[in-house]
Amino acid sequence: MMDAHPLLFSEYMFHGMKLRNRFVQTPIQTRAADADGYATRELLDWHAACAGEAAPGIVIVQQAYAWPAVRLARGLALWDDSFIEPLAGLVNILHEKGSRVFLQLGGTGSRLEGNNIAPSPVAGSWDGKIPREMTKEEMRHYRDCYAEAGARLFRAGFDGFSLQGSGGKFLAQFLSPHSNRRTDEYGGSARNRVRYFLEVMDAIRQKSSASFPMIMRYDASDFMEGGHSPEIAMEQAGLLIEGGVSALLMGGGGQERLKYGVPSWMIPPVPLFDLARSYKRSFPDTPVILGGKAHTPELAEHILQSGAADLVAIIRPLLADHDYLRKMKEGRFSDVRRCVCCLNCQTWNRRPALKDRPIICTVNPAAFSEGRPAAPASSPRNIMVAGGGLAGMEAALEAARRGHRVSLHEKNAELGGQWRIAGMPPHHEDYRTLVPSLRRELEAAGVDIRLGEPVTRELAERLRPDDIIVATGALPRSLGREYLLPSSMPVIQGMDVLQGHLPRAERIVVIGGRYIGMEAACLLAEAGKKVSLIEMNDMGQGTISRLRSGLFDALVRLDVRLYPHSALFRVTSDCVEARHGGGLFLLPAGAVVTAIGTVPDRTLLAELEGGPWNIHTAGDCSGIGDAMDAMYSGWLIGTTV
Repeated sequence: MMDAHPLLFSEYMFHGMKLRNRFVQTPIQTRAADADGYATRELLDWHAACAGEAAPGIVIVQQAYAWPAVRLARGLALWDDSFIEPLAGLVNILHEKGSRVFLQLGGTGSRLEGNNIAPSPVAGSWDGKIPREMTKEEMRHYRDCYAEAGARLFRAGFDGFSLQGSGGKFLAQFLSPHSNRRTDEYGGSARNRVRYFLEVMDAIRQKSSASFPMIMRYDASDFMEGGHSPEIAMEQAGLLIEGGVSALLMGGGGQERLKYGVPSWMIPPVPLFDLARSYKRSFPDTPVILGGKAHTPELAEHILQSGAADLVAIIRPLLADHDYLRKMKEGRFSDVRRCVCCLNCQTWNRRPALKDRPIICTVNPAAFSEGRPAAPASSPRNIMVAGGGLAGMEAALEAARRGHRVSLHEKNAELGGQWRIAGMPPHHEDYRTLVPSLRRELEAAGVDIRLGEPVTRELAERLRPDDIIVATGALPRSLGREYLLPSSMPVIQGMDVLQGHLPRAERIVVIGGRYIGMEAACLLAEAGKKVSLIEMNDMGQGTISRLRSGLFDALVRLDVRLYPHSALFRVTSDCVEARHGGGLFLLPAGAVVTAIGTVPDRTLLAELEGGPWNIHTAGDCSGIGDAMDAMYSGWLIGTTV
């Protein structure tokens, strides 16, 4: 296998350091520090698991904050000497695995809640608030904070450091003409905009080592008018490299176009490929690191072979499967449980239930429990799992791995449930990898998979399980009769549209503007339908912001008419009547598509009551959620039953 991909696991000299392979594990906000910012055992165990037996050539540990005013989401801190020892322990673990270890230093800038500061008073797209312009005295203070933090990470044994010049963060805001409108020596020209970044970098090296390598995460474009254009970015990159930047980790999109920085299923793999190759050609002596859904060995090798970059950036594949690199190196990539690019790992701030938990991963619900493996079953039991969606598959898998005798029953001819349907529309190739992976793991664990066999009380009495895990999912919510006239037009479900069942009518009204409704509206419009979308709340409510912005772009591009804060009044024979601002408006239509949520399917629970078995629930039948919730609930019951 490695003959087909000769560069991926080849050695590489990086500023005098020999790297064992061409992979760079990039930083991700794990939320696995403690409340005060200290590295925890949980964080160390996760890094050790990701390094495994095929550790990345470089590991860039997540951003640590250089001053105490920043306390964001259980992030690492490095504003005091007391933080050095736990980080030194992490460095030792990763050195033993064979990785070179860097640490990213940063600050939130205008995203900091409370005393929001920025180079200029420019409103942020995420909340519309206008930050206060930093004074030069404050800039000197923060520069000195960076320098002291850099000295500490040097003492902790890190091989280098990284500065965040991407994603609209503290230093990145100085680099973009959109966010930096200063008229002093720190704004107005390319040289002035890079000045503060170089001052911070130089201050760190003065406190550590003049030759201390620095990897800069850098936006090659903001992808917005008035921002960091490719031409401006290239000019500034030359000045930054001339000033001592050691390597460029390619980013893009700033804060306003985050979809390019962490690509979802909607964005093609490696969207910055052409920009990265232009940087490599312009600065051949400067290492360039490129990722962005470079998740297959073929694509990663192509990045290297084409000369677009010297090293390949990865992080989400390691979150999804710690053994990703080992399996790839051994020619077993088909065994990898792959990242599905759903971006649930980016959603903590929209999920109150995740406030005190480390980062979550849809396909790997066990993430950050590496130091607490599930105990083998003390006495193996016969377990029946009803429902072959994500929750049922994950519950069956974990229970079988612990030694139970497990049968998995699915009423349909295929496993996957709603997730299988979610993967049917175009551009969802990433989604389609999960169910086959789970099925292979189920078969390897010895689970008895029974398709086309729904669980009934009669079947349960015949098989006599000790425990039944009910994971029967949810049913689409239907419009109430009060909204429909006897002569109402056809009404179909949004999930049917995702499966390719489109109404014949030319004009269609979609009711419900959350994730399923927006995607159904896009599919209908792409098929040439004239589509209107009504939603009683904000459009896209509950959808991940980076997905929401991409869906908004698609809805506008496809000329879908959007009606937020509009409630359904009734459906007639030829139109939908909706209420907005105290008045009614009419939308002509020949069919209606509903995407107004789901309700738990608890029919089987009632049927099984009073039997000689223990009953457990997992997934939507116990509470409506998304794929991450389903996988986590299945994992939780499977590891404890």
